[in-house]
Amino acid sequence: MLEGYAADLLASTIGKFVDVQRDRLRISLWGGEAVLEDAQLRVEAFDYLQLPFVIKEGSIGRLRLRIPWGRWRGGALVVQLSDVRLAVSSREEADWEAGPALRRAQAAKQAQLAAAELAKLGSRVAATGSSSSGGGGAAPASQQGAEQAAAAAAAAG
Repeated sequence: MLEGYAADLLASTIGKFVDVQRDRLRISLWGGEAVLEDAQLRVEAFDYLQLPFVIKEGSIGRLRLRIPWGRWRGGALVVQLSDVRLAVSSREEADWEAGPALRRAQAAKQAQLAAAELAKLGSRVAATGSSSSGGGGAAPASQQGAEQAAAAAAAAG
């Protein structure tokens, strides 16, 4: 039951960048690991980067996430990619005109807002974890600063 919930959460998070098919996703909650195999990239998800080239198609042979369940504050989330394949081409001159450039700028703003929301969610999870362990509910100053910076960037952009 928990694996299904974790799979849905993971699919909604990384599903913005890759096509997550549940039959290719393995999750070990107790081991703190999730593995997705043979995933296709969602090429439109990378438009916000405003790269000087276009990603035409891409795939990831294996995406492995190692999640430090027991050490949320001190542990590092490790993302390991292997067998990554990208097909790219140079951007056409028309891609730099007002319409496509405006769409890329809008995608960049949405990405900044998503980053701010993710930082806020992370602080809530950390606060919940610290309040349940008796450490108070305040997020660390560095985390609050990161949230404020992400929110300011989103508002300014």
